[in-house]
Amino acid sequence: MADESAIAVAVYGTLRRGQRNHHLLDGAEFLGTGVIGGALFDVPTTPYRSYAYPALVELPLRRVAVEIYRLPDEGMLPTLDALERFDPSDEPGSQYVRRIIVVIEGPVGHAHAYLYRGSPDDLGELIESGDWVAFTDARGSS
Repeated sequence: MADESAIAVAVYGTLRRGQRNHHLLDGAEFLGTGVIGGALFDVPTTPYRSYAYPALVELPLRRVAVEIYRLPDEGMLPTLDALERFDPSDEPGSQYVRRIIVVIEGPVGHAHAYLYRGSPDDLGELIESGDWVAFTDARGSS
């Protein structure tokens, strides 16, 4: 098991390897893959982003595939927060909130993850597999 005192993040969408925002994790250590509780929904383009992305919604009976990274320090969190439109000083106005969640299967027992708090009207289809990368590969885009 990795050092639980380190800042671990569980990423499920555009921050995963090979995805458009993975470069924001430059300097973070890949610890492995895992599974968390929740459901992923496809979010078509919105005023915030010109590309589709997934939204993690708390539904504990479903499972989501994640990659786990150890951040080099807390200094990387504001960059990730900005991507996820999370403002720690204005959670009600944030599109996502950052929470420490249980990692069901993986190299750590807990990790930070971004949970969707935006409008349910912006959510597209449920990603049945719980795997954003497999979903985008199957539809031929990433």
